[in-house]
Amino acid sequence: VTGDEVCDDGVNDGSYGGCADDCLGFGPFCGDGELQDEFETCDDGNDVNTDDCPDTCEMAACGDGYVWEGNEACDDGNDVNTDDCLDTCEAASCGDGFVQEGVEECDDANDVDTDDCPSSCANATCGDGFVWENNEACDDGNMDDGDGCDSMCMLEMQISCKAYLDADPNSPDGIYTIDPDGDGGNDP
Repeated sequence: VTGDEVCDDGVNDGSYGGCADDCLGFGPFCGDGELQDEFETCDDGNDVNTDDCPDTCEMAACGDGYVWEGNEACDDGNDVNTDDCLDTCEAASCGDGFVQEGVEECDDANDVDTDDCPSSCANATCGDGFVWENNEACDDGNMDDGDGCDSMCMLEMQISCKAYLDADPNSPDGIYTIDPDGDGGNDP
């Protein structure tokens, strides 16, 4: 660049992204506010990357690495669903069906608390307060013995229906038989 020249790319033919033939200005370029159909899908003349036309002069889209204001919650520019931004440009959350690394132990995309992945997205375990179907008889949310539900989530010997209900609040209504000696026979 010499004298009054603004640019000098050695070609000076005014082509897209190049220097004008008189070296006093630039040829058409991304960000000049004029759409060049052959090279751009948009050109709004600004360098704002949160509108519908980022400074790449390509229409904003999920996955371009820019958060499109009002349309995307996030955009990390990748298609990894185990980080904090899904490939749909929605923020990852418990219940979305993807296990967020370092945050969730499981995520089965439902809010059923009796399966192996409760709605907390932590693996079902004795003491979590949810009766894990086909694995636990009760779960009172603690690991205390002597309160109706022991530390292995097994029902302890009960002496009343109220004690059963306290140990498992989700017990269905019905008629229960209390068998103190556990042999199923008639007790004196």
